[in-house]
Amino acid sequence: MVTTIERTQYSIEALYDHPVYEEFAESELRPEVLVVPDMLTDHETRQRANRFIGMVMCHDVDVEVLTVQQPIESLHVGIKLAVMGDTDALHMVQTNARTDVIERTLKTGHVMDPVPLSVSEEGKVMQFGQTSDSIQANSLRFTANDTVMRARTEAETRNAFRIEELHQTGMFEEYSLVVLSLAENMPEAGFFTDTMSSSIQVTSKHGNGLAIESAFMSGIASTGAERHDFATVAAFGDQMGVDLSGKTAAEIIDTPLLIRNDLIPQGAIDVVRMLDDVNNTFFGEDKPRENYQLYREQCRFREKSFDPKVALITHDLLFEAATINSPVQAVQRLHKISEKYMVAHAVTDTTINPMVFGRVAARHIETARQHVLMGNIHEAHHEISEAQTTAQSYSCPSLIKSSPMGENVETTLAGSDKYGSLQFKCPKKGCVNTRKPNKLIKECQVCGADVTC
Repeated sequence: MVTTIERTQYSIEALYDHPVYEEFAESELRPEVLVVPDMLTDHETRQRANRFIGMVMCHDVDVEVLTVQQPIESLHVGIKLAVMGDTDALHMVQTNARTDVIERTLKTGHVMDPVPLSVSEEGKVMQFGQTSDSIQANSLRFTANDTVMRARTEAETRNAFRIEELHQTGMFEEYSLVVLSLAENMPEAGFFTDTMSSSIQVTSKHGNGLAIESAFMSGIASTGAERHDFATVAAFGDQMGVDLSGKTAAEIIDTPLLIRNDLIPQGAIDVVRMLDDVNNTFFGEDKPRENYQLYREQCRFREKSFDPKVALITHDLLFEAATINSPVQAVQRLHKISEKYMVAHAVTDTTINPMVFGRVAARHIETARQHVLMGNIHEAHHEISEAQTTAQSYSCPSLIKSSPMGENVETTLAGSDKYGSLQFKCPKKGCVNTRKPNKLIKECQVCGADVTC
């Protein structure tokens, strides 16, 4: 008599038709892990997602009509509505600010608080009034000119469609969706290549809706070491019954797993622990392992310490609402305002690696820290100002090369002077640099390469 069912060989639909179904308790029957692309329903979901991707890239989709209930199709609109007193829009702006400061400064060793997602009567997943369709449409348009980022964004779009389908079929009652997002060796796109940080995203049931939780792990065990993240993920896949070896980062994103809730009751921190078990690391680094649940609480406390900066960033964005005239400009202003405040925060918060702001700014931050210890407040302020001027940091990796209308976003927003654009890329790695008007810089603000003419 058959006593077990191979956990990943059956989709839920096929499983319920299995002849031994009635002979076993439900808890014994449910597979521990389901590979979403192997499920019977995923073929149709992928087709719908791919049609959507094609329509967006052909400009046949109007982002504004993708919204439900409230027209918050971008941060730009969210800022405008928040100024008018819209509570959902204000929460959206605050969440964007909170996410930015965390992703900008904490590249590894952190688990973010879950972000709630609501689901409309039509089954559309939304975050503070913005549909996932709208979010993905914007991302697709801004990665059109880069094959690597385009492949990742298309995979993320398919996952957005999958989440809606899985919610509608009730899969989140017993499972959580796990997506593993590994870094690309592309500092110019915002990947922190010093640690090759990976993101683990877990979507699960939360009240009447869903919630998404993200954790950040290092892809290298120590400075100068070889990457272990692809091998780690492949080994983890073997344990889960799925072959992830030899896949690109985009292909791994495109292979999400449904893991039974009783296997990861604490969400993302449990997935981090499973990945760490492969190499006996801690958040991917060669560090002594700590109690994961206690560490999760430390992450919550650390995240709470950012609240004053989140409030300041939100205030500044709303104050500038009248001068923010496009979705791209809204994102650019969020990035620059967040960078300014977090550079100052990093001077007193020594848990932040100053290198996340680039090599040049990092030196100014380290010097400012020394001045603070010695009580040299005036000198510390000077170094902070220099760090803010030379900082080159990123939050969520992206490669915005052009807007939907085709203009060069970097050049348009940065401005120019007698030497040319105030933003330019270094010849070694293509890192984006920003300089003061009528002043030249000698080395790349990100990688330190010589950028003199």
